[in-house]
Amino acid sequence: MSFIEELKRRNVIRVGIAYAVASWVLLQLVDLVFEYITAPAWIMHVLMLALVIGLPLVLILAWVFELTPEGIKLESAIDPTQSVAPQTGRKLDRVIIIFLALAVTFLLADRFRTGHDSVKGPGSISSDSTGSSDVAIAEKLNPAPFPVSLANSDKSIAVLPLVNRSIQAEDAFFAEGLHDELLTQLSRISALRVISRTSVMGYAGTTKRIPEIAEELGVATLLEGGVQRSGNRVRINVQLIDAATDEHLWAEVYDRELTADNLFDIQSDITRAIANALQAVLTGEEQQTIEQKPTENVEAYAYYLRGKAESKGYGRELAAIDVSIGFFQSAIDLDPQFAAAYAALAIDWTERFWGTDKTGEELLHALDALQHAQALAPDSVETLNAEGYYHYWGHLDYASAIIAFDRVLQREPGNYPALLGKAFVLRRLGQLDESIVLLEKMLLLDPLDLTIPADVGYTLVRAGQIEAAEVMLRRSITLSPDTVLGRFTLAELFLMKGELEPTWHMLEPVTAEIASYYYDIQLLIARAQANYERVDQVLEVYDSASSQSLGPALSRALVYLDRGEQDQLQALLSRMQADLQTTEREQPGEESTLLNRVRLHALEKDQIKLSAAVTAFYAGVKPDALRIVENRTIPIAYAIAGDSEALLDFLEELVEQYGPWEFYYFAINPSFDNMRDLPRFQALDKHYRQWLGQQQ
Repeated sequence: MSFIEELKRRNVIRVGIAYAVASWVLLQLVDLVFEYITAPAWIMHVLMLALVIGLPLVLILAWVFELTPEGIKLESAIDPTQSVAPQTGRKLDRVIIIFLALAVTFLLADRFRTGHDSVKGPGSISSDSTGSSDVAIAEKLNPAPFPVSLANSDKSIAVLPLVNRSIQAEDAFFAEGLHDELLTQLSRISALRVISRTSVMGYAGTTKRIPEIAEELGVATLLEGGVQRSGNRVRINVQLIDAATDEHLWAEVYDRELTADNLFDIQSDITRAIANALQAVLTGEEQQTIEQKPTENVEAYAYYLRGKAESKGYGRELAAIDVSIGFFQSAIDLDPQFAAAYAALAIDWTERFWGTDKTGEELLHALDALQHAQALAPDSVETLNAEGYYHYWGHLDYASAIIAFDRVLQREPGNYPALLGKAFVLRRLGQLDESIVLLEKMLLLDPLDLTIPADVGYTLVRAGQIEAAEVMLRRSITLSPDTVLGRFTLAELFLMKGELEPTWHMLEPVTAEIASYYYDIQLLIARAQANYERVDQVLEVYDSASSQSLGPALSRALVYLDRGEQDQLQALLSRMQADLQTTEREQPGEESTLLNRVRLHALEKDQIKLSAAVTAFYAGVKPDALRIVENRTIPIAYAIAGDSEALLDFLEELVEQYGPWEFYYFAINPSFDNMRDLPRFQALDKHYRQWLGQQQ
């Protein structure tokens, strides 16, 4: 008997097949369970390894032993005429068939579960109320945490928040500000990668072990320590720790009189010691920079540190900006030669201008502070950053802003404020690829930041890098479930791929709290599905939440147009005309007023006045390359007024500048139904659907 025939006789081949199929089914079951429970990835890896190792063992056992009615016996001890191997083989065949049936069931279920909505016709995308299955929606909206650990570098460091060991609670600001200054000093060394303040502040008071923190931040070393301020003395202890071994590379305790000279000497000493321990060579300019003393007045420096502690990133409320402005001004009052305090004050006043209606004197205060900083320290990175933000936020002078930020980055490639400012300026200029490079560099420096992943994801979407954008947006939502930009942009991404129902579920419930953020998308989905129960729900909530009457008025007008309700439309148009007269008297040059004039002439179907209103709008608003993507009112106005040439010119420019994916809005919006038969519109639609087919 040949070896193969003997394998068959002893059922070794059947056992191998049964084992392989059963193992595959087991892995699918475990993977399904892991979708609903939190379990480390290594468990699956260990199970797979165990099953692979088990296969040869099972085959050997099948060769050596035989299952008999009396139990398991050595095959060599059984009389061949008494063998029940044929009967066992038939049982194994049935087992194999059962497991194969289970495998087929899993495959079909998985295909159904992960299926996408299909494109249904030349003018619409799938909008069934059933949409994707609940499991698919859950997978999209509740992604597994995105791993934030990054490739370690021997010259990477995270400085954990310094522990305040003082009796006075207000000294916590001193410790926090000193921590920020130490980060600033270290970030000036170009050979080091220093994790930004935003990511490390979350570890204040943590009980996590050093290796775990280092893994989450993607660094090779960590610095920890504490500050004790008592009377006219300060005690600072610090330890530099190797994350891989959890051992000290360097440690020091500084116990000195609290003077400006001593504070700056301590910071410089710590910076040099860390550079030496990590073998980061300092340039001559870096050596000079870390030895500079910004002020001789220790009380002024304390106020400066308080201001730095309050400046917890950009996008702050005006009241928070006012607090830090007060601290920086107090520092300047005590030391009128404090250049860094002037620069920080200039940035705060400019940020305050950026966040208001821009009618106050914020920009004058910013310019005054900036000019003082320029007179005292024209080439310092603090002054140059203040210049960059003054040009950007203050005047939308993108070219001058980039010049200032580039001067900072030439000296300090890891300077976070300069990277942030330049990335956003480049995006406003439409230079998306360059902006993405800087934003991703910022993620290396600030891996746990709650806002940057959403900005990266938004920019990737606009650049057409859909898969990378989805990963980043899921990361954004995992880090900060309430992020507006991240969730809104992920919703846009779903709509680009024609997934209406999952998008609706993502933005539920329809509440006044979120209406101002997600209203446009919610109403778009409801109108595209012709689900007027949802339409009325969205309109009712937004009407009560909005303080601007003309915004929801246009949306209600679009619904009246959808339904052919001409009487209601005319009554609404009369109210809009009266409201616009009021806003033009009170806020004649405001962007919203200019846009409302566009809306009104569109509903009046006056193409000549509409064209003039669009021209006035673009002449009166800030330059922004993304305006053609973000402002949907203009193309809707063209469609309502029936100005097909202006609309198609707009759409062709949009697609040429960004890509076919941006056409999604027009593919599903019923406001453009009257344009769908036009050859130019159909050509754009075809291009979009070709792109869409590649995403399935």
